[in-house]
Amino acid sequence: MIKCVFFDFDGVLRHWDPGIYGIEEKFGIPLAAVRAAAFSKDSVQPAVLGEITDEEWRSNVTARLATLYPDKDAQGVVNHWSSFTGELVPEVLSIIKECRAVTKVPLFSNATSRLNQDLKDLGIDDLFDYVVNASEVGSAKPEPEIYHHALKLAGIQPNEAFFVDDTEHMISTAVQLGWTGYLFGTAARLRAALVDAGVL
Repeated sequence: MIKCVFFDFDGVLRHWDPGIYGIEEKFGIPLAAVRAAAFSKDSVQPAVLGEITDEEWRSNVTARLATLYPDKDAQGVVNHWSSFTGELVPEVLSIIKECRAVTKVPLFSNATSRLNQDLKDLGIDDLFDYVVNASEVGSAKPEPEIYHHALKLAGIQPNEAFFVDDTEHMISTAVQLGWTGYLFGTAARLRAALVDAGVL
């Protein structure tokens, strides 16, 4: 019996529309270059593991872009990018609320120290029973340690956990550890999977 449904954040509940940025048009630096500076593993991993703060990570991204584009406003780019908090997916939000009426629902995210502020800004800081944030745990999906930590917080066994994520290797680890894993595609299919699992 499923006693807890864990939801990933980005790519499941929160969506990022690259069109909202307009970075290349405003600043002359390609969005792909900003993404590479921000999200290459050596850049973002220390922030996700809590070794540096979100602010330090963004400062490092600014420095990388300034080196690559010395004649452009790298700080302006990072300030602009940082001003967005993404958009919630209404259908997934509804499913989470349905799940919460019948079981525990934590957020399970490889996020930086900015996560709690983003949840507040999006008006969902009270949506989840609790938050498992990699940067607070010091371990990130797909490392088994953070999955063990999540189970301990929930006070459940692996076979009582249902996990929704949009990245296959995050799900693979969960399944190997005995969880029920669901690779997110659409809200409709997710809801059907939760019905099949006896949650809804």
